[in-house]
Amino acid sequence: MAPTLYMSEISPSCRAVLMAARTLGLTLKVKRINLAKNEQLTPHFLKQINPQHTIPTLVDNGFVIWDSHAIIAFLVGKYGNDDELYSQDITERALIEQRLHFDSSVVNNFTRTILNPMLYEHFNINLDDHKVSIHKTYALMEKFLRSFPWIAGKKVTVADLSLIPSITSLNVLVPIDKEEYPNLTNWIERAESLPCYVENQNGLNQLRDLLQGRCCPC
Repeated sequence: MAPTLYMSEISPSCRAVLMAARTLGLTLKVKRINLAKNEQLTPHFLKQINPQHTIPTLVDNGFVIWDSHAIIAFLVGKYGNDDELYSQDITERALIEQRLHFDSSVVNNFTRTILNPMLYEHFNINLDDHKVSIHKTYALMEKFLRSFPWIAGKKVTVADLSLIPSITSLNVLVPIDKEEYPNLTNWIERAESLPCYVENQNGLNQLRDLLQGRCCPC
């Protein structure tokens, strides 16, 4: 039986899991959760699936795991044919995990503080209040990509699959200047050529449509 993913394409973290599954050639049974209708707070979801009521949440043969980074690592470990996406080399893996933690602690913070309030609480967010922090994030990504084409080295890893949806979603809010951030721009363009990128593009289009008119002029 295929693993079940509780998700919403609008969520960058959910798109990361979808990209990983497609890269692995893994078919997931998708159950969409409407966060605007608080479907993640139903008694069934809270008691039987995820008491933390977050998405993405994966159920695989009775095993339940949430947090996109944990889900992707689990999927690669169980369904991957090799360690291309998540190297077993201790040095390479350390770099991948540093980038994953950067996504979790720094980039995803903007999802929590900007995107979610705009999308689900209908707040009007003045992006001027966040531009400096977002540009600092872009500048760090620019430096990460100074030596290698991908975020953790010469090949695509789970770190790229996690960060691509996060950064491209930020790009909807605060566009990335090609002249100021050429490495970051080139990384996104390389990502767009990946077969799995379609999983990001679908949700990104939905996000862009939903955000129209919800940002204060910048």
